[in-house]
Amino acid sequence: MNPFFMTLLLVGLGGSAAMWALYRTGLSFLRPWRTLGLFLFLPLCFTVSNVYLHAFPRPVTRLLAWVGGLWMGLLYYAVLGAVLVLPGLLIGWLGHAPAFSLRVTRIVAGVVLLLAAGGCWWATHPVVRQVTYTTDKPVPGPYKVVFVSDLHFGGLFGTEYGKELVARINGQQPDLILLGGDIVDGDLPFVQQEGSLDTLKALRARDGIYAVYGNHDKRMDTATIERSLLEKEGIRFLVDETKPVNAWLSLNGLDDYLFGDRRARFQPETGKCNILMEHEPRRLEKAAEEGYDLYFAGHTHAGQLLPNRLITRKMYPLDYGSRWFGTMLATTSSGYGLWGVPIRSGPRPEIVVVTIIPKKD
Repeated sequence: MNPFFMTLLLVGLGGSAAMWALYRTGLSFLRPWRTLGLFLFLPLCFTVSNVYLHAFPRPVTRLLAWVGGLWMGLLYYAVLGAVLVLPGLLIGWLGHAPAFSLRVTRIVAGVVLLLAAGGCWWATHPVVRQVTYTTDKPVPGPYKVVFVSDLHFGGLFGTEYGKELVARINGQQPDLILLGGDIVDGDLPFVQQEGSLDTLKALRARDGIYAVYGNHDKRMDTATIERSLLEKEGIRFLVDETKPVNAWLSLNGLDDYLFGDRRARFQPETGKCNILMEHEPRRLEKAAEEGYDLYFAGHTHAGQLLPNRLITRKMYPLDYGSRWFGTMLATTSSGYGLWGVPIRSGPRPEIVVVTIIPKKD
């Protein structure tokens, strides 16, 4: 088994056992020892659905992915909740007030369940974020760029998810569509078997559809096959290269920062409106220095679960949203999909629409 997933399994088993021992103090239905078995079974669902995708029929794998993913999200919040439960238990024990401990445990458990349920709804109801970019470059009129990243086709998301995504993107009537990496969650054969990538062939944009690799696209050495499949559907990959989109717009796509060549050189074209796209928002400030007009990235999921954004804000110059860096407008998306845990408590999943308009004299 992959060391990463082995570590997650051990953490999940240990955390689940600790969660059971802690919360059973206030939840009587957890008192029987047999309930511990359920707590230890659920982390296995997460591991199986990520490592052994081909061991079961697809509907079973998807069910395991959702059950295991929701459990890991619930466990995450339960561990945070322990910060309140443990002092409550201590105060109740020292003050000989078991009713107080019971009340604290039940309140925290209820809040944890509400956070997980609300976060699941939040994670499955994407929004469209509209941004306007005004430029003095030779833009003939309003021009719509639709950017979407982190689709993560795989155990959690398949064909119906893809159809809904395509309908939402096409509904924006884009002039250009950009896919910011992590199109596949990792196991391309599983995605091929289901045929969920085929949904992307229905994407429509006047000036085409371009994509870059993300770390998940490349981590199982199937990136070349993925590229071949998608380019047959009209999606062009850019790997440390620049392509003219039209007479006034140029697009540079960088390879994934983790797996690609970090020494990649990029230079905007003189006199054109220049866009740079990469998966992880690492070379944002360099792009601004080079004179790019627009920048797009994803990867961060805006932390996905609170308070993780406190970390991503420290890791990246822009972990989420749109902001000016000199004369360049940078956008980092929270992503349309997610990995592993179908819960969000930060910004919602999104499609970003940047409308380029010419500056009025």
